[in-house]
Amino acid sequence: MSNDDKVSIIVPTRNRRDWLRDALRSVREQTWKRIEMVVVDEASTDPTLAMLEAEFPEARVVSHRKPRGPSGARNAGIDASTGDWILFLDDDDLLHPRHIEDLVTATRSAPAGSVVSGRWR
Repeated sequence: MSNDDKVSIIVPTRNRRDWLRDALRSVREQTWKRIEMVVVDEASTDPTLAMLEAEFPEARVVSHRKPRGPSGARNAGIDASTGDWILFLDDDDLLHPRHIEDLVTATRSAPAGSVVSGRWR
């Protein structure tokens, strides 16, 4: 992993525009700057897509006409991502500003073959 490694953050959502907005703001505030936002919209009927277009034009958006469920949304996000690493984020979760940087740092210092995970609360 190098400083050029990109982390794709995949966020499935459905009709939770306001919570999604807060989650994506926490992604924007990361100290690790090589981040790709991938939002998978599961057939929202609220103004989620309009909010994404207006407020998060940098996000790659995958839109489903019919909900595929959490696994289907995450798999679609993986297919659409271009990062070296994947992080799944629920639309009602927030990341501490150093979350990604801390995970990258821990991964770099871990022995080969290790699994690195962060705390959630």
